[in-house]
Order: sequence, then C-alpha cells, then structure tokens
Amino acid sequence: MEHIVSFVPGQLPHEDRFQVLMAGITYPDRSYRITREHSDLYCIEYVLAGMGEVRCAGQHFFPRAGDVYLLPPGVRHDYRAMPSNPYRKIWMNVNGTLCDCLYREYALEGTLLFPGNGGVNANVRPLFDSFLSTCENDRSNPVFLSRRLSLTLHEILSTLSAIPERFSPSAQQPYATAIREYLDLHVEGNIRLGKAAHDLGMSLSQLSRSFTRAYAQTPYRYYLSQRIALACSLLRNTGMRISDIAARLHYADEHYFSTQFRRHTGLPPKEFRRSSEPTHTLMPAPASQGHSEDGQSTRG
Repeated sequence: MEHIVSFVPGQLPHEDRFQVLMAGITYPDRSYRITREHSDLYCIEYVLAGMGEVRCAGQHFFPRAGDVYLLPPGVRHDYRAMPSNPYRKIWMNVNGTLCDCLYREYALEGTLLFPGNGGVNANVRPLFDSFLSTCENDRSNPVFLSRRLSLTLHEILSTLSAIPERFSPSAQQPYATAIREYLDLHVEGNIRLGKAAHDLGMSLSQLSRSFTRAYAQTPYRYYLSQRIALACSLLRNTGMRISDIAARLHYADEHYFSTQFRRHTGLPPKEFRRSSEPTHTLMPAPASQGHSEDGQSTRG
C-alpha cells in the first residue's frame, strides 16, 4: 500500500532543470519490490521503520529505520521490503540538471547509503515531510511549487553531505580501499579482523579506524553484510542445501549460520529462499495518484 502524489509532464515549469515525478509514503507490504533496469531518475528514500534490501551500482545493503539511501540515474535500481519486517518509508523521485549539479557539487557520487547511526539523519526527516506536504498542498501555483520543492531538495542533499564520516570516493582514508578489497577477497573464509590487520601490516585499531572513517560502518559490519549478501545470492540462484552454504562460508554449523542469517535479514534461510521468487519488472505507467489497476505499487 502506498500514498503517492504524482505530476504529469508539463505540470511544473522548467522541467529540464528540475522535475518531480512522484513523492509519497510506502507502508509495510511483504511483496513490495521495485526494479528499474536503467533508471532515469534520482530515487531518495528515508526509512521510517522496518527494513529493506537494496541492490544498485554493484552495492548491496539492508537499510533500516533512520537510514537514507540515494539511488542515482543511469544505473539499475532494485529494492524491496524484507518480508519478515517490511519497511515503511517516505520518498521522492526527481531528475533534471539542477539535481545533477547538486549531486555533483555536494560530492555525493558513489554514496548510496547514509546510515542513521543513532540519529545522525534526524535533521533530514522533517525535510522529507516538508517535501511531501508541499507536493500535496501547494499545487495551484506551479512556479512557487517548483521553487519550494527545489529548495527543500537542496536542503536535503546539503544535510546528507554534512553527515560526519560518511563515505565518498574523494574522502577515503589511507588503507581503507585495501581493507575493503581484502575483506571482499576473503568473504567466504570467515577470517578474523586481527588476521586481516596482520596481513595488511597495520594494527587492529588502525584498521578499524581507517575503515569506519571512510565507509561510515565498522569493518566487522561490512564483512558480515558481504557474507550475508553472498548467502542471499546462493539461496536465490542455486539449489545448494543450506548446510552446504554454511560450510562454504565456513560457519561452524548450519544452526549457527541460520541464526546469524536471521539476525541480519529477519528471515531464516528457508523462508528467505521461498520469499525470493522472481517478480515482474517495473514497466512505465501513466502518472497517477495511488496504485496501478492490479493493486501493485508503480513507484517509490
């Protein structure tokens, strides 16, 4: 179920510069999934509750309450609600040269996830509320509406850019890339961070500090996320037994693997496999407010 406010082409002035396609709120729905094979829009979403799963630009992560994610145009967007704890979120779909300029000037390239980390995104939530409220209530004056929405978007991106220790390619600390590549290389090995630090010639505290400063998450959380992401892929795309997946990822036993998997995704491996059946790809649809004829969400 979604509350959607949409705009038809030509409704706002200077759409080549700034265009709002849709904005809205998505309510918990176990079957919710959106796929855009080659997106032409910026999708910016604030997670209010629950959890989702996002794949975009070679990255795979699980946003939770308080997190913001920003999916840029020109790449595939694939995101869904976690069936056991589907997320509720407020979102906007925008594009135009102004969006491109703000995205570039605030050095947001390469940043998809802005973790809540105990409330650092709290200042962003009212801006999302303001954006949606403006879309709903100020439609009689298109010039004012476009100006107000563009200024609110500017505030949102500015606020995201100021989040401390967020990741951007230009701000990576020394060693951070090497650490990440090492962890990715050993994703099946269940290595200890102390060994990683030793192999990379640094102290454990240096490894943790460098990685966390660059990527806004601890190396342990990143490494666990990558291992769970690989497990998700094996469950979706192969017929491997769960015990074999646990052995391949060097978990002590199937029970421990299942416990860790459920803690991270909200579902035990068997239920995750059942819930991951292929879904239809999003197709272009006429702009409208609400749902498509078959009751499925059209955007968000």
